[in-house]
Amino acid sequence: MNFFNNLNRDFIYSLLVTYYDNPIMKKIKELNNLSMYICKLPCLLNEKRYLIAMTLIYENEPLGTELHLSELRWKTFMARVLNDESFDNSIPSHSYTVKREDKYLLPLHISNRKDEISIYTTPEQPIIVSLLHTQNYKHQYPNEGNLLMALETFQTLISWKD
Repeated sequence: MNFFNNLNRDFIYSLLVTYYDNPIMKKIKELNNLSMYICKLPCLLNEKRYLIAMTLIYENEPLGTELHLSELRWKTFMARVLNDESFDNSIPSHSYTVKREDKYLLPLHISNRKDEISIYTTPEQPIIVSLLHTQNYKHQYPNEGNLLMALETFQTLISWKD
């Protein structure tokens, strides 16, 4: 996958595409010059889990367009539990298998902690990984972890450092 002619960014794109088995994402919204693509992930815990990719509105794709994650040049990627009932039933559902390979174990180190969010960076990659707190506890997440652990919290926002 070659989005930026930048090996580190392309590596992160490829990593998320392979981790989630390249789901089909549906464009459901445009706001603040961004397009929102989403799919839902079934869960035995009866949580409403979603993958959300926010892209620049650079394409002329109408609402309802479905594209694979590998086709989206996202600015922000989210793996979230949401209790939002406004999403309609036409959102594509996608199953994946949790991966355990070393490439998903990118080390994360705390860079900032606030009451509602813990923010992590990794020295090897140009990403910021934010974990939203759900328990009103500033130290809900450890100071160090890895990308796999962060993705599986489903309170995850990933953005680029620059």
